[in-house]
Amino acid sequence: MSSILLLGGSKQQVVAIEAAKRLGYRTVLCDYLPDNPGQYVADVFYQQSTTDKQKMLEIAQLEGVSGVLAYSSDPAATTAAYVAERLGLPTNPLKSVEVLSEKHLFRKYLAGHGFPCPKSVPVAVGASADEVLGVLLGEEMSFPVVIKPTDSSGSKGVSIIDAPDIEKFARALKTAAGFSRNEVLILEEYIEYGFPRVIGGDVFVVDGEVR
Repeated sequence: MSSILLLGGSKQQVVAIEAAKRLGYRTVLCDYLPDNPGQYVADVFYQQSTTDKQKMLEIAQLEGVSGVLAYSSDPAATTAAYVAERLGLPTNPLKSVEVLSEKHLFRKYLAGHGFPCPKSVPVAVGASADEVLGVLLGEEMSFPVVIKPTDSSGSKGVSIIDAPDIEKFARALKTAAGFSRNEVLILEEYIEYGFPRVIGGDVFVVDGEVR
């Protein structure tokens, strides 16, 4: 029986574990939370952080998996690509996944390829409010602005600031830093809605075609 490593066992991710089992895979689950529901569905469970790339690689090697999946998890997407590349398993390229997963790299990519995007500047964790405000003014960015971690998801650590208030900037930087793993934050202009809703979607690409 082929094994698959699944990164994350939250309620939303249980469907992936169940689907893998229906397809005949032995399921190996990793999740750092001790109360995740996926552990009761998977065949094997490790209480380990899915953002720890080296640990996930060790588990994948130990279990002899044939695939790695980070279903419904942005933070674990780079881990899945890293482990799969190291083991020669099917994956999207790690470099591409990193660009799509880390906001400062994605903004740089958009700007470099002529896509419409807000003005943005990467900011190191530890930068002072005065320094960040100086960057904002130097880049002639318009208020409101957003400060957020570049490698988090689900709007964690995000603050919107509508005036050059040093105390607000200091609080926003501290909040964002608390959710940052790579120690890179981003300062960018806030885009206000010009219509009543956002339309988005997900696609699955096979051999360069949307299926």
